[in-house]
Amino acid sequence: MPMPAASAYDVTCTGARRRADASLVGRLNAEWSRLCADPRTESAVAHWGRRHAELAGCVALEDVEPAVAAAGAEQADRILLALLRLAHGGDSLAGRTVLQLMLGKAVRIATTRAGRDTKPSLEHTAVAALWTVIATYPLERRQAKVAANIAMETLRAVTGELTHQLSETPTSPDVLAADLMPLTPSERTTADHELLDLLTWAVDEGTITAADATLILDIYTPAPGTEGGAAAAARHGLTWPAARQRASRAIRKVARQLRDDVPTAA
Repeated sequence: MPMPAASAYDVTCTGARRRADASLVGRLNAEWSRLCADPRTESAVAHWGRRHAELAGCVALEDVEPAVAAAGAEQADRILLALLRLAHGGDSLAGRTVLQLMLGKAVRIATTRAGRDTKPSLEHTAVAALWTVIATYPLERRQAKVAANIAMETLRAVTGELTHQLSETPTSPDVLAADLMPLTPSERTTADHELLDLLTWAVDEGTITAADATLILDIYTPAPGTEGGAAAAARHGLTWPAARQRASRAIRKVARQLRDDVPTAA
């Protein structure tokens, strides 16, 4: 499904950007508004400008979106690549900025899959896939049409996830979090969709970082045609033992949060 060239750098989506409901998209928008209003993010943006000339014209976080929207194709590529390089270097705010810039695309992708699952579940899947694409984007190999490439990789991952989704009774999140590490690859396939939803919730709750979530997703539920495990660890710049340890710590945090979040019986 090729994306028209005219819309390749339309990285915002007015409808998605306006949403302020209790959905994942609404909560992400609310979080973004808080980040833009936080004076501490101005110093982060200033640091970006010192490291990357493409971002030098941005004084505040809220300046990035119009800068990309107003830029020509080549300049938009340079801005997005600068943010991706910062994100891959460990700057979570830069990664969160790319997520917000591409959020409208994720919503559109979820809409194209309508009928395959509920709207909230499709949007969770699309946002989780987008996070993975941002964290693993091949900076050196794909330096042109960056927004279109991110959108297409997200669409591919979502389509692959839905294609491989099985119809068994959903696994309990507590069981999934506690038992994830020992699962065999074939058993893990049945839990892929639940894992995406669980990690999206955990990041939204602030239990783990988006970087931890994308590492777990890339290790245990890689996109079709992409290797997980040690190969995924290498893509994140980690040794396999270090990646397993980091993923294990994050999963334990999610399990604790799930237990704390379950209401006690009256």
